[in-house]
Amino acid sequence: MENASKALIIAGSILIAIMIVSLGILVFNNMGNSAKNMANMDKQQIAAFNSKITPYLGEAISGSQVNALLQYCLSVNMAAKQSGETYKCITVEGATSLSPGDTSYKRVTTSGTYYKVKGIYDSNGLITKITISNP
Repeated sequence: MENASKALIIAGSILIAIMIVSLGILVFNNMGNSAKNMANMDKQQIAAFNSKITPYLGEAISGSQVNALLQYCLSVNMAAKQSGETYKCITVEGATSLSPGDTSYKRVTTSGTYYKVKGIYDSNGLITKITISNP
């Protein structure tokens, strides 16, 4: 009787150890998949993100449209920073500069002037940088 109870305790211990190891592997795999999903947006999400910026890209964009684009980029950067999605941050160079950590930008565009606005895409097709220059 004594040997049977020890055998049951050993068997139970082994089963608990197997369950703990399996749970650890499951949690590790789920964390890896969620990190991959966060870094790789699907094509629809990328298209939706870019569609809000592409109307402001072109050869003759007015100063007021450039200011609206800058305001949008600032709000995207602040939201991305708060949610930890830094891959969505947009850097702006040219007539004004806006980095992902900025909370404001220097408004140097005027309404009567037209600018050339170009978007630069990353390897996934997401707009991550915008350059603004005089045409």
